[in-house]
Amino acid sequence: MWINGPLIHLSTVLPLIINISLCIAACNNGEYETNGQCCPMCDAGKRVLMHCDEFTSITCIPCIKDTYTDSSNGLSKCLQCSVCDLSNGLKVKKECTVTSDTVCEPLPGHYCKEVKRKNCLNARKHRTCSPGQYINQTGTEFQNTECADCPAGSYSDAVTLLGK
Repeated sequence: MWINGPLIHLSTVLPLIINISLCIAACNNGEYETNGQCCPMCDAGKRVLMHCDEFTSITCIPCIKDTYTDSSNGLSKCLQCSVCDLSNGLKVKKECTVTSDTVCEPLPGHYCKEVKRKNCLNARKHRTCSPGQYINQTGTEFQNTECADCPAGSYSDAVTLLGK
């Protein structure tokens, strides 16, 4: 029977589909695919200068200043180091190296509002308690200060007061 061309039995097509998919997904761990070729990955701290081909191996070079790669990779560019922006309430906790990104932490008197992979991306100043309030919970690196109203019969005329 013909329906817009000849019918092909599934047993003829299926082995072709399986072989094609095996060719596409044939790279092992520690390899990446480029132009149908599996190449060994560059080590952390390095990037690809020239991909491998059927005759030559991959060429890797170290990342330059202010860039990094933190794992084995097939990248043609290293990743840009993060900047700890003072205007976002941040300072450097750990400098960027060729194998790790910069780690930022809140400035003194600030707490981290946004964290990604153990790195503070954005910080805010700790809350200050108003007269008539006291610091119920002192602010930390990851938590804002908690204020509470003074109990009846007591007062606070200072802007901040430690303790209850």
